[in-house]
Amino acid sequence: MSFSISAFTQSSFGRFAYRPIQKLIHRARLRAHPEVPLEDEVIEVPFGERKISIERRRWNTSDAMAVDRCFTDGQYDMRSGVHGAYMERVYRAIVAAGKKPLIVDCGANIGASVLWFHARYPEAHIVAVEPAPDNFAILRRNCRGLDVDLRQAGIGCADGTAWLTDRYGASMGYRTNEQREGLEIQIQSLETLMTSKPASDFGPFLLKVDVEGAEKSLFQADAAALDQFPVIIMEPHDWLLPGQGTSLEFFRFHAQAARDFVMKDENVVSIKYNPDLFG
Repeated sequence: MSFSISAFTQSSFGRFAYRPIQKLIHRARLRAHPEVPLEDEVIEVPFGERKISIERRRWNTSDAMAVDRCFTDGQYDMRSGVHGAYMERVYRAIVAAGKKPLIVDCGANIGASVLWFHARYPEAHIVAVEPAPDNFAILRRNCRGLDVDLRQAGIGCADGTAWLTDRYGASMGYRTNEQREGLEIQIQSLETLMTSKPASDFGPFLLKVDVEGAEKSLFQADAAALDQFPVIIMEPHDWLLPGQGTSLEFFRFHAQAARDFVMKDENVVSIKYNPDLFG
């Protein structure tokens, strides 16, 4: 990963060396990225032989972690193995049919995952769902000019209203609740979202779910809407919410649909088997 001011100034020497040139750096940053707040920074991360620019909050370790998980750890990268080859064939089959592969990113945060998906699957159309206003503002700037449909909302089994809290103040752990605690937000169902993406133009490809426990509601949705996606990648949160069965509905859906099950880092992956594409 490229040099960043926040990493450099973590040491006492770095802070001392940075102080005399701080104003010059601020002026240069404003000229290069006038739309980016001074408390944020734009870094470049490698993707193959390319560099991808990402805005993040300079002092927010959760932003740095989100970028590292996507671009350094490759948590959504399944290039190897039988199922990785299968995913590539599914993606290519949708493109060959003259449609845009549809990726729905639930819990898009500041957009690190969206940018990774865009780089990995450049012909895809991505729907990025993120309810938190501070994350969404950066997400919007990171996705400028890309084929991304931004939705400032939460995701659930039905349209409605919920409330949003960030108990740990890290901007990566926002959770929805129905106890009227925190910021009121809109909840959008997967069925509603999919009605805006007609089958004549889009082919469901990948559903990514990292919603801090709200997967319990999402996977209570109509199984037909979920099963449209050949690949579902979900981060479970039973570790965060013990005894609440947040993953139960996912596993119930997965088992009833008789899909293949794969582990990838902290994510579980549900894959719809198509014998014609397994090769």
